[in-house]
Amino acid sequence: MPEMRYIVGGSDGWLRIKREPGSEIISVPEYLQVALTSSSNGRDFITLQEGPHKDKKFSVTTGNLSARKPDYTAAAHLTFSLSREVVRYALGTVKAITDSSNPVPEGLHPIQIPDHPHHGGLRYEARSAYAKTWFYLGHGDAIARHGDRYLHTGARSAGCITVDPQEWTQFYRYLILCRSGNGKTVGSVTVVR
Repeated sequence: MPEMRYIVGGSDGWLRIKREPGSEIISVPEYLQVALTSSSNGRDFITLQEGPHKDKKFSVTTGNLSARKPDYTAAAHLTFSLSREVVRYALGTVKAITDSSNPVPEGLHPIQIPDHPHHGGLRYEARSAYAKTWFYLGHGDAIARHGDRYLHTGARSAGCITVDPQEWTQFYRYLILCRSGNGKTVGSVTVVR
C-alpha cells in the first residue's frame, strides 16, 4: 500500500524528478503530495497525487520526501482590482499590475498548482527566491503564447497578474500551501474593474 509523502523543495521551491520509466527530468513544486510506492538503490519511486502531472510515475533521490503533511490551508479566494492595482487575499493585500492593453479578463479564474519553473522570473530572484514559481490561471494545461495567463512576480506584465517582487515571498508562502481539494488548483481569483 503506497504511503503519502510530500516534496521537499530546494532553496527556490522546486525539486527535479525523473519520469519512470524513461529519462525525462522535470521540476515539481515543494509540498506536492505524492504516493511512495517503493524504494531501491537510493531512489524513491512515486506517483504524483496532484498538479499537472497527476497520476504519472517518477523517481527521486532518497531524502527529498517528507512524511510530515504540510500545513495546508483551504482554497485561496483572491480578488484582483484592475483599477486599484492590488490583490486582496487572506493575509492582506499586495501590489499587482496587468498590461492595460491586454488585461487579464474580468471574472473568476482558477489558480493552478505551479507547472514548472518559469525563466521569466530569473531577474527577480534577488528579491524573492521563489520568483520562478508562477501559478497558471485557467483550466487544463497552459499553452505558451496562446492566451496563457499566470499569477507571478515581476515589474512588467504581458497580460498576467503580476505581483510586486518585494511582496512575492510572503504571498507565495501563503499560496503554495492552499489547496482546493481537486488535485489541480490552489484556489481562484476574481478579477474586478
